[in-house]
Amino acid sequence: MTTGVFVDSTTLLYTQDRRYPEKQARATAWLTSLLRSGRLALSLQVLNETYAVVRRKPQFAHWRDGVRPFLLDLAQWATTPIPANEALADGWTVEDRYRLRIWDALLLASANRIECEYFLSEDLNDGQQYGRVWAINPFRHAPATVLGRALST
Repeated sequence: MTTGVFVDSTTLLYTQDRRYPEKQARATAWLTSLLRSGRLALSLQVLNETYAVVRRKPQFAHWRDGVRPFLLDLAQWATTPIPANEALADGWTVEDRYRLRIWDALLLASANRIECEYFLSEDLNDGQQYGRVWAINPFRHAPATVLGRALST
């Protein structure tokens, strides 16, 4: 079994953010590698956050017509929701332990629940372990350096 890599909404958004071509290229490389290797892991929260940002921020106006098909394609990689009381309890535990915003804590709790090894985000401390999950900044590390060359091509 391959180990999943949980991806946050900012990483998905950068695949379409024309203001930062280098970040766009790196985010796209990560997403492509994870799709090819079958290691992508997402949650409904990530898909919803991505959609909400695209709908309200002007820098994503060019993507508004294409975001729904994009998210529908990625929906197959979203984890099955866990009962709300368990999700909240797990999220609050992560929030308290690491002093994070609840939104990040809920995502980390989901990544831990499905036993991902990595959590791809620029919003967390690169290289820090949160439970069993290691935070990886996608703009500091290429997919091959984390996944291995065979899994990232």
